[in-house]
Amino acid sequence: MKITILSAILFFAFLVNFSFVQASPFNYSKCKLEKSETLTVGCTKDCGRFNRWALKKFARKKGYKLKLVNLYSDYATPDLNSVDAIIIPGGADINPKYYISKVEKPLRDKITQLDYLVNYSSEGAKRDPFEYKVLMDYFKDQSLKTTPILGICRGMQLLAVSQGVPLYIDLKEELGIKNRKYNLDKIYVQSKDSEIFKIMGKNRFRGVEIHHQGPRVDYFKQHQDRWPNVKLTALSHKGKVAEAIEWTDRPVLGVQFHPEYTFGKVRRRIFSWVLNQACHNKVSRRSL
Repeated sequence: MKITILSAILFFAFLVNFSFVQASPFNYSKCKLEKSETLTVGCTKDCGRFNRWALKKFARKKGYKLKLVNLYSDYATPDLNSVDAIIIPGGADINPKYYISKVEKPLRDKITQLDYLVNYSSEGAKRDPFEYKVLMDYFKDQSLKTTPILGICRGMQLLAVSQGVPLYIDLKEELGIKNRKYNLDKIYVQSKDSEIFKIMGKNRFRGVEIHHQGPRVDYFKQHQDRWPNVKLTALSHKGKVAEAIEWTDRPVLGVQFHPEYTFGKVRRRIFSWVLNQACHNKVSRRSL
């Protein structure tokens, strides 16, 4: 009788673990393409020299042929099914109008008072509506559930904003932290179960930072039940600044630091991750 009960428990544990692995949006195994296949990675603006260089370098190391495309258009919504991965590069501040209406009045008032610290720009005016729409379409479309997204700096912030997570308007003004201008910050991973830990293989590393805004960590923690599939998985500055955001149901990763400017393993592992996920996405779509 004891053996039967123990066997049942072990079998149930196996099923739970197997289901978890199957349900994971990330594929950790190595991926190979047919010789005739080319990975297409779409950036929501020009990818930028350092992103292009890193993607091409690590694609060569993996033996992938790579095509980089600029998804941006003033007139049309891009076909997201036409790319194997999406990258939202760093850049301009995001207009608070994309998140201010989703927060409570005291915070709305605070954001309004700090509006003078937002760096409004022509780049932001073009990118905000386009990239916000891209993310709205992406998260609604189940056919894109295996398509990976890498958001860098502004890209990470926009991923948060797309879910209704507000931003700190200015780190120096609100948190007393100097605005980051090519700083090399210590980043602390919060869980060994996180994707960023699996990518980096350790719970602490450094990343190049260029930002004065970021997701409101305190607000996210207070209302975390609103975003059951979203996790802040790496932090800096004693837990005050978010450095990585992940989804548990899609291969989506946002990093506040700039891997394209960070030499060594950080750059290699982040860009290798998105390329590997893009490959698995392409392979999974072969039979569709």
